[in-house]
Amino acid sequence: MDLRNEMLAMLDSTRVKENHEIAGNILLSVSRAIILKANVYLWADKDLHVYVRLLKSWGLNVHRVVCFAPKDFQKVDDVEIISTTELFKDNTPNKFFFVDACAYPIENPATFWNEQMNFLQPLGAHFIDGNGRQSMISTFGSFDTDKLTYYQSHKKDLMELFDSLADETSKRALYFYVESYVRNCVYRGEHIPTRWKYFFGGEYERLYKHLDGECWINCGANIGDMLFAYLSFDFKPKKIYAFEGDKNTYNTMLGNLSLLPPEKRELVEPINELITEQTDFEKILAGNKCTLLNADIEGAELNLLYAMENIIRADRPVVAVCVYHLKEDLLTIPQLIQSVNLSYMPCPPSAIIVRDKKISNDIIAAEKFAA
Repeated sequence: MDLRNEMLAMLDSTRVKENHEIAGNILLSVSRAIILKANVYLWADKDLHVYVRLLKSWGLNVHRVVCFAPKDFQKVDDVEIISTTELFKDNTPNKFFFVDACAYPIENPATFWNEQMNFLQPLGAHFIDGNGRQSMISTFGSFDTDKLTYYQSHKKDLMELFDSLADETSKRALYFYVESYVRNCVYRGEHIPTRWKYFFGGEYERLYKHLDGECWINCGANIGDMLFAYLSFDFKPKKIYAFEGDKNTYNTMLGNLSLLPPEKRELVEPINELITEQTDFEKILAGNKCTLLNADIEGAELNLLYAMENIIRADRPVVAVCVYHLKEDLLTIPQLIQSVNLSYMPCPPSAIIVRDKKISNDIIAAEKFAA
């Protein structure tokens, strides 16, 4: 069996066993909905497949998903998604709402629940008491951490990513990465030593060989350890922009940078800033062309790429970003980069992207990062 069919078989043969215990108000509400043979409406805006699957596992008839924000798809697990506007036009009888599926912060719980009651009562709907909200979110939260569920629910997108990879080694990296979650086993693919994680040389030049005059945006510079490793290889960069959002860690990095020889220290521009979609990288680069971009920034990688979109389009830097922090990143980050420039070829679990199509077939994934 070839690797693609093995991956399909792995995703198809492994089944999620729902074993999340429910008690108290949640058990009361679930039982009540079943007794009433209610048409259950799920109130949620993210991770819809997780919530639908969980409620179905409790024996509920999940009839509709109600979303505040528009979605680019109409159904999730064969359950129709409707807007709040469409809800008021929905004449389905015997509605029963699970409004707790939205894990948004509530500043004034009493006011919130009164508003919800006023909103839902005209619809003739049953309603879950807000007292069960925290345990409901806790249950959803523990279920939602399961990447297995996400990967199986997004099999089509995952296989499209598999087919887009540049070479068999990259595809094996994706297979073994997903397998480690689906089968709860140790990652069995190739590992690249941490010292070489974002920049390569020696035997790893098959991944990427640095240019003289490199301009590197280093996001998540931490205490400067990777900067020191880079400089120890005697690369000859033009500039390194070292971003670290945590103030204490940033100060530690400043102390460490002071230990560098002056000619190497002057190459580094430390920046204490949390990266968002509004970060002005063009101003920071000040006319320099970005040739290398890396990021390990605790789930803010997608924000970084949105902020860098025009620069990526114009400069075509090598991009090495982590995709393990959020379960969606394994799919959404390569999709975004490919939408910016279709000639980029991603290879997980860190999305390493080449600048030149001539060498794209030689790239492989770097390593499995520990979550």
